[in-house]
Amino acid sequence: MMFLVLDHDQLNPLFRAPIGDSPKNILDIGTGQGSWAIDVADRYPSATVRGVDIFPPPVSWMPPNCLFEVDDVLREWTWREPFDFIHMRLMYGAFPPDGWHELYKQAYDALEPGGWIEQMELDVRVYSDDGTLKKEHQLYGWGDMFIRCSERAGRSLRTHETMRSAIEEAGFVDVHEEKYKIPIGPWARDNALKEAGHLQYGHWNAALEGWAMWLLTHFGEPVPWSKEEVHVFLAKVRTELSSPHIHAYEPANRVWARKPTKEELEEKEPNIKAETSP
Repeated sequence: MMFLVLDHDQLNPLFRAPIGDSPKNILDIGTGQGSWAIDVADRYPSATVRGVDIFPPPVSWMPPNCLFEVDDVLREWTWREPFDFIHMRLMYGAFPPDGWHELYKQAYDALEPGGWIEQMELDVRVYSDDGTLKKEHQLYGWGDMFIRCSERAGRSLRTHETMRSAIEEAGFVDVHEEKYKIPIGPWARDNALKEAGHLQYGHWNAALEGWAMWLLTHFGEPVPWSKEEVHVFLAKVRTELSSPHIHAYEPANRVWARKPTKEELEEKEPNIKAETSP
């Protein structure tokens, strides 16, 4: 919902990839609540839209062309029909670093030549441009601490920084990137940003304990925290989030790229052979 608000002025606020008007097969990785898959299925009634995650989404209704599946996308993919578009968002921390390379490779192989991949990820660090977020605030060092703790857990929260190069390394071309600043709280003057900030504030308040409790009690620094310490810390964070005097935001990156067409692949193959011949 937050991204729909930010992109309300776009002809298609759901994604940027130019997939045309008649895609046949679309895959949504990490579908979560299933809202994106349902919206896309409504927009393209002739397409089959699959949402996949490790848990089923809490939906009671979906369009007839929308399917939800429980699966681990790091395992070998078994879908037979190639996809025209593969979408994912907010997957930071989901996989170990090697897992991302395997995921992009499988996505590349599963796409039709000329098909598109798109990913949108948040930076977990919090910033302000006007100096209202200060070093003494808990939010100031929030993201850097979580990045370090996640690295000790074998996960990376820097997906927004690494996804473009990893997508390029997988063989995708025509790579595009768009950057956002998402307010946390309704402090912005622009109406769309104000609404997005209100939604993001609610998202943070609802998700704080889920983000922090397991990670800090297992991999907190300098030693794992107690549950009581986490609760005290989060109470301070919530106070800062609700302060109208802190104009905090978190960056987000969107990357979309294309698998080469058959013609591009055929042109590339002789060049590869020439480069590798003795």
